[in-house]
Amino acid sequence: MIVTKQWLNEWIDISAIDTDKISIALNAIGLEVDGLTKIRIPQNVLIGHVVSCEKHPNADKLNVCHVDVGATVQQIVCGAKNVAAGQMVAVALIGAELPGGIKIKKAKLRDVESCGMICSSTELGLPKINDGIMILDESIGKLELGKPLCEYPLINDDVIEIGLTPNRGDCQSVYGVARDLSVYFDLEVKTLGQKEEEENQPGVGRVLHLHGSEALSGSYMYKVFDNKEIGVPLLVELRLGFAEVESSCLLGKLIDYATYVTGVLLRAYNQTCFGAKDDKAKITIAKDENGLDAIYGLNGQKIAIAGVAQMTECKASASDERIIIEANYTHPEIIASRSANKKLGADKHLYRSSRGSEPQLAFGLNYFFKMLNKRSKIMAYADSQQITQDFEAKIINIHQSDLTEMIGEEIPKNKIIKILKQLGFGVNFAFEQDVINVKIPQFRSDVINTQDICEEIVRIVGIDNIHSKPYSFAEKLKINQPYLNFKKRQMYRYRAVAAGFFETLHFVFGDSENAKKFHLPLLNEALEVANPITSELNTLRSSLLPNILNAVSNNLKFGKKRVALFEVGSVFDSERTESKKIAFVFSGENGIPEISNHGKPSKIDFFAFAEKIQSVLSNFTLLPLEEVNGLCSPYEAARVIIDGVEAGYMARVNVQVEKELDLDRTYICELDFEALSYKRKVAKEYSKLPSSSRDLSLLVDAKMQYSELESFITSIAPKALTKFAVIDRYVHESLGDKVSLTLTLQFQSLDKTFEEEEIASMVEALLSKIQEKFGITIR
Repeated sequence: MIVTKQWLNEWIDISAIDTDKISIALNAIGLEVDGLTKIRIPQNVLIGHVVSCEKHPNADKLNVCHVDVGATVQQIVCGAKNVAAGQMVAVALIGAELPGGIKIKKAKLRDVESCGMICSSTELGLPKINDGIMILDESIGKLELGKPLCEYPLINDDVIEIGLTPNRGDCQSVYGVARDLSVYFDLEVKTLGQKEEEENQPGVGRVLHLHGSEALSGSYMYKVFDNKEIGVPLLVELRLGFAEVESSCLLGKLIDYATYVTGVLLRAYNQTCFGAKDDKAKITIAKDENGLDAIYGLNGQKIAIAGVAQMTECKASASDERIIIEANYTHPEIIASRSANKKLGADKHLYRSSRGSEPQLAFGLNYFFKMLNKRSKIMAYADSQQITQDFEAKIINIHQSDLTEMIGEEIPKNKIIKILKQLGFGVNFAFEQDVINVKIPQFRSDVINTQDICEEIVRIVGIDNIHSKPYSFAEKLKINQPYLNFKKRQMYRYRAVAAGFFETLHFVFGDSENAKKFHLPLLNEALEVANPITSELNTLRSSLLPNILNAVSNNLKFGKKRVALFEVGSVFDSERTESKKIAFVFSGENGIPEISNHGKPSKIDFFAFAEKIQSVLSNFTLLPLEEVNGLCSPYEAARVIIDGVEAGYMARVNVQVEKELDLDRTYICELDFEALSYKRKVAKEYSKLPSSSRDLSLLVDAKMQYSELESFITSIAPKALTKFAVIDRYVHESLGDKVSLTLTLQFQSLDKTFEEEEIASMVEALLSKIQEKFGITIR
């Protein structure tokens, strides 16, 4: 955003304030100054009047001009195409030194003496406004022959470049910057006087009919004028040049200037888009297919999208006879959200409208017509036609104590109220409740909470004016749920590494074809990944195992004989609900070649794999897994039960999958991470007395599940039975439909060492109850 000191001075009186102080003030209120350039016209450059202009006798492209500079009339040879008699121009006399090192001397051009130079804007260090000389008018001040141009403050100006953040759409105008700056210097913002409509002016209703649907999002105001001639003041062209706003059309320059000054989005339409000149222009505004307000003309043709784009053929120019001027405002969130990622042919308005334009539409239109009337010949129609949306101001209730806590210092209530009111906020203070009710103005769409209000106060008070305080170091409890989750993951990762597994990491994406092949849960079609990274990563994974198995396969292909991997990561169900799982895969040899195994370690088997998982999880129970997915062998598969809760499964990989992936014998285990135990360790009393153990070989029905026997023994076991487990299972044809199951029983007391008779008695009691329940006998 580029402004100048004199430009700002049109809205607030800063003539007595040094520009450097203005830059400091802008930085203090959050409008960071990126650059400051002081424009000064050189000495010996005067205002002159072209008395005559004749063709050079010896050159087709040169003119011989006689220029009155007050005290004398100078003969000057000029090559500009636009020079003509009667013009007021800038004349550099002999001895003048122009920017770029040009020194003006008496010279002869094709045998004709030239005593000076008629200057263009760029030759004086001003922005380029045309391809010829700069023609002066009284927009820069009263023109006096022979008066030095360095005495005209409107063009000897200080140009300030401001780096605006995207949220400060209210400062995308000269008026908006002046409004903010006025609060810092405690100045009053000037108002734009209302022009009284002439009594004999026809009303706009004679030439314009406006219709809008009920579902519109924005506000609109229209005025019409008949055009004879449009002129643009020199000062307007120079300032547009300073602001780097380019427009080749005279009408476009005035539209851009009024928008840049007021912040109100203005557009100009030619009459033919809405009807013939002698007919009423019929404008319809309604929602388009993208949910944005659109302007429709003849035959329902869409000619513009509010705040986004306008058809080129419908833009008015200075040559059109009847011109319709539109001012519009739509909340920036609506523009930004509904125009994002859509090819709408957006123009320069979108940058302003999506960040926040000025909602005072009448202000922008009145300023435009004020500038238009300065050098143009027009007939404006009285009044305007408009469609406006009711604006429900957001109210934020703030406690004085909350502000003090956020700022770190108490700001007096009257100062807070004054600052907010000067910034345009509505303020109502309830003294008995110590609450400030702040009404957010429409032009500050970026202010949404108490913190934003606090920021407004601090930037005006000045961060340097708030006293610093030493830090207060107070240790807070760091043990919270995220910390506990982290420690749990860390514990199980360390245990897995200690058990010989290597950690692996994969994308949360997987291959939907693999999920189908292995009968794993699939995402609902409506929730599938719209733009996958690759065809192999086209869905959110429902299991960690397919990716790990691919990693195992790749390792084995590199000559590894033994691969053990694990991963802790996120998986997703069919509704995209996320959960954490831990998975283990072990493939190949159970050990390394060494003397004890004669260099030929055995292959991993189910019990060896389960033992490794037990070293990670501690105690768990395995129960038969009736329904297996496509990854599991149906003959070696079990449910994993932890503390009575089913946590997942353990199985050998299906032989067909092993062949497809070139795997050796491979076992897998996948568990819900939330089901894994993570409790505070509690010390228990232990016996200092020796324990005694007994082994029992029982004849058990081959079809009986061990879990059933285990549960029964647990329920009837005496307190002295501290541990029991299966240590052998023997099958032989001589046993018929029975198997021999050998249990080891461990007895221990806190009070005494058991005698042989006591142990025998407890074993006999257990056997009796087991036989009574299941008919099991000793082998």
